[in-house]
Parts: sequence; structure tokens; C-alpha cells
Amino acid sequence: MSREHAGDVTFAEQYNGPDALLDAARTLSHEYGISPVSQTTSGTLTLLARLLGPVAAVEVGTGTGTSTLALLRGMPNAGILTSIDTNSTAQGAARDLIDLAGIRPGRLRLMSGRAEDVLLRLAPSAYDLVFLDVDPVGLERMIEPALRLLDAQGLLVINQTLLAGSVADPVDRSARTQAARGLLNRLAAQERLERVLLPIGEGLLAVQKTWR
Repeated sequence: MSREHAGDVTFAEQYNGPDALLDAARTLSHEYGISPVSQTTSGTLTLLARLLGPVAAVEVGTGTGTSTLALLRGMPNAGILTSIDTNSTAQGAARDLIDLAGIRPGRLRLMSGRAEDVLLRLAPSAYDLVFLDVDPVGLERMIEPALRLLDAQGLLVINQTLLAGSVADPVDRSARTQAARGLLNRLAAQERLERVLLPIGEGLLAVQKTWR
């Protein structure tokens, strides 16, 4: 990451202001060895959810609840978020965070298990928004199952697509970087998808199906 870009990130986070609940969840994430979404990513997720107004959404990568809370804050009061993770202990911390935020418990459905298995158990074409926050090495096998869940106007949002500058660095040939580059290239080659890549946090890719 260049010094100029790092300065932009710091300025943006200061501009957006502190959030006591999300800051506490980020601190707890590090204790669990989990990388939480950035402050600007959280704000973007809330804004996207508010604009889209999803009644039903799916999240892969609950962690301690930073993105979970961000999504629920933007969703309608009747909206239900299904959040998937293999770490049920961290999910318990996420549930506590949602309770502290005063969000009705029935709006969050936690499911523990391998995401690629759980996604296949969910109803097709029944969700307005799917958010994937997983390591790029394991991401590609979740794309088709995630797209399968979306309704006609649904949006797929993928985190960790730029890896904070690593993907744009031609010298970086690590497995994670190569996986992220490969995924971006393959999605770019699919004419059936509309997409926009946003340099926010670790990189957000928003994807929408063009077929109905």
C-alpha cells in the first residue's frame, strides 16, 4: 500500500467517525485471530443494505459480528440475515454484539458449518443480498452457490478482492494474491454479470446477474 493511499484510508476512517460497538467487535476479532472488516467497509455495507432494502440476506464469515451488525443496521426492520461461519464461539460473540445493539434476536439466524455446504441447503432465488467474506483461496467455489441464492434483482458483494494493494502489485505472487487475481479475471470474462470493483478496505466487488 502506498503512503498516499494509507493516508487516504486513515483520513476516511477519521472522517467517518468512531463506532463504539463496532470498535469493540474489531478488538475482540483480533483476540480470536480473525481479521474484521474495516470501518469504511462496514459503512459501505450499511449503505448498500439501506439502498437495496433486503428482506432476506446471507453472510458468509460471521466472525465476531462487525459486518453482521453493519448489514443488519442497513436492512429493513423486518429483514432477516442468515450468517454462516465455522467458528461457533466467535458467532456467540456476534450474537452478543447484536443484542447490545438492540436488534431483535429473530433478525439474525446463525448457521455453523462449511459455507459451501450450508449455501447449498438454502432456498434458491430467495435472497436479495449475499455477502462473502472469506479467504480468496477458498472463495471461487462459493461463487456459483451464492449466485444461485439471489433473486432477480439480488446483489452479491465479495470482500478481500484487492487485498489492500497486493492484487495490484505485479511482484506479489503469493497464493492468496494469485487466487484473488484469478477470481477477478474469471468474473470479468462472464458477460452474464454486471460488476463494479471498489477500492474500499480489502477491496469490495459488487456483482449482479444480468439474466432473469
